[in-house]
Amino acid sequence: MQSNKSKEKQHQPGEFVVIKADLKEEWPAIWRVDGKTLLQKYEPFEQNGITLYRNISTYTSWTPESKKQYISVPVKYRSQGQLETIVEFLKNEMTIIDYDFMEQCMKQFEAYQDNFEVYIQTLISQALDSNFLMEIFQEKDDYFLSNVQTIDDITESKKQGLFTRSCWPGPLRQAVCTWPCLNMTRDEGAAAAGSGGRPRSCAGCDSANVAMRVLMYGQPYNPTTLEGCQPDPSAINEKDFLMCRICSNRVELLSKVTHQKYLMYIECAKRVSEKRTSDPTKDTTCILNELLADEAWLNQLFVEVRTAWAEIDSIEHSYSTNNSVRSTQ
Repeated sequence: MQSNKSKEKQHQPGEFVVIKADLKEEWPAIWRVDGKTLLQKYEPFEQNGITLYRNISTYTSWTPESKKQYISVPVKYRSQGQLETIVEFLKNEMTIIDYDFMEQCMKQFEAYQDNFEVYIQTLISQALDSNFLMEIFQEKDDYFLSNVQTIDDITESKKQGLFTRSCWPGPLRQAVCTWPCLNMTRDEGAAAAGSGGRPRSCAGCDSANVAMRVLMYGQPYNPTTLEGCQPDPSAINEKDFLMCRICSNRVELLSKVTHQKYLMYIECAKRVSEKRTSDPTKDTTCILNELLADEAWLNQLFVEVRTAWAEIDSIEHSYSTNNSVRSTQ
């Protein structure tokens, strides 16, 4: 799974999901993806002081539209028979997001749409002319620079906030900042695969709940000009990490915001290349105007950026809310 793409994550058969709005409940019903069009319901029950879930004969439809209401949840199988399957919902291995709060954040960030469109115009122009960014810096072109700076400042503040919240060791932080792409794969058995019989721990928080392997890669680049550059020698071999679910999700989100401008530039360059391939005689002004007139594409990019910002704000909100609840108990 390549996290930096704009495609929605595909839920696989056998995976468990929950309705986002139901996460407000202490132990909400969860659902197992049963093929391509159905979800099977699992309800909670208590056994020896532990809340577990068993399947019941209730199903609901699983459509492209309904998928937007759900989010994946981690589970551990306790028993599996012909008629009954019992699982444990590993709620402590995920950050519970208030999706109503996240929607409010998404709405507030709409105020930056004009800034974002100039930001994308700048990146399209760089894709059309590799000297464009350097020239606007040299000329101190306020129209482009001020709008780009507005988006960059918001993104940087979100990034720093999440980095502060995630007390990770230096090599992991440097790797996130160096490599613009990453792949995440499930690796449930990784914790037991250490040398000398010692279990491996999460590279981020040092917990034993290793569930994912995160492999970083890509072309390091100059953040100002977006031109490729050599990586820091100390980062060359720091690419492959075993992580718990919470830290791997944080890495995925941090990678998106850290490399937001570069990834948006790559997307713009791809669209420019498509235009030039379809009509080699088309001039740069025409290509620029056609891309800026593609409202659906611009909106898709803006939604991606606002979603990442809002998700980080929601993580901070969840910590603040949980801490305030604890302080009153």
